[in-house]
Amino acid sequence: MPEVIRNIFEDYVKDKFDLLDCIAVNNGTSALIAPFWSMDLQPGDEVITTPFTFIATSNAILIAGGKPVFVDIDPDTLLIDSDKIEAAITEKTKAIAPVHLYGRVCDMKKINKIAEKYGLIVVEDTAQAFGATTPCGKFAGMMSDVGTFSFYKTKNISTFEGGMICIPKESKLDPVKVRAICNQGQIGKYNHVYLGFNFRLAEPLCLMAYEQMKLHMEGIKAELGLRGPDKGHYPEVVYNQPIYKKMNISGNCPIAENATAKIKKLMEDKNV
Repeated sequence: MPEVIRNIFEDYVKDKFDLLDCIAVNNGTSALIAPFWSMDLQPGDEVITTPFTFIATSNAILIAGGKPVFVDIDPDTLLIDSDKIEAAITEKTKAIAPVHLYGRVCDMKKINKIAEKYGLIVVEDTAQAFGATTPCGKFAGMMSDVGTFSFYKTKNISTFEGGMICIPKESKLDPVKVRAICNQGQIGKYNHVYLGFNFRLAEPLCLMAYEQMKLHMEGIKAELGLRGPDKGHYPEVVYNQPIYKKMNISGNCPIAENATAKIKKLMEDKNV
């Protein structure tokens, strides 16, 4: 299948959301790795994020050479507490990675203001919130330097495996570099400028995503409503995972720990 299908899909999303660039990739983890990789993180460089997320968020930071710094969550929204971010910033902080969850959107206005004050990059992990909007109508993943998305089988737009990187026009990232990293570092055929990866989304899957993307969002929501409530949950904060303990990666986020414990008990009580 010709590469033109990928171009059509990417151009459609770019035009629909008025983006600087859109890059279709093979999964949501790759979508996270590429922007962090483009930042040329050095040993000790820190990225602030939430412990209440899938481990791919912090794994991407580690793979790109950074160190995840965990900030506790808001007990009402279960999203990163924007009021606690500034206190976690050090001279080593390079980025903030808020995670939108369950259709809820982080306080991007406050997060972007903090990032601007300290000259930080903001990477929105939007794997769990495609199509979510703020009260003023702004889309999750389109409000900072870059938004990353997943098209995994559990998502409302699914190619079984797949993902997407959305770079808004105001981004501080280099879109050419991010795109090159997703294609073995190439700028022009066989001209490898960066150390990169094969993150390309296969053309048949681009077609699947394109056809779904064209559906009216209300239609998608109606279809999801027929499936019943989602039972997916995070049973543990990421820094308590065995691999992170082995790597001496830790955190101090009691609200997040309490939330995971409550959710885990609820699931056990309901035999889910």
